[in-house]
Amino acid sequence: MSEVESTEAYADDTPLVELFGENARTRILAAIVGNRKRELSVSELAREAGVARKTVYDHIDELVEIDAVEAREGGQGNRYTLADTELGELLYKTEGIALRNLLEAENKL
Repeated sequence: MSEVESTEAYADDTPLVELFGENARTRILAAIVGNRKRELSVSELAREAGVARKTVYDHIDELVEIDAVEAREGGQGNRYTLADTELGELLYKTEGIALRNLLEAENKL
């Protein structure tokens, strides 16, 4: 069995994944946006996104570099949260708009 658990990950069927597709970076962003009030470790991000820890390591530095994600030093390594930047705010709003549009398309609103 791989590092990814067989249970459904948080990022499955989130508005950002529905909008941008099933790629790893989108799944990581969806997990961060969906947990924007929490700081997540790489292990927690991997679990929430449904990807391997190595995959998180492959993408997280670039997400920090473009100001989508903030890294905070912790005792057991960095923890990550949605950046308090214009891009972070737009990602949060995009998720809300995508959710509303998906619900409207399914006649659930």
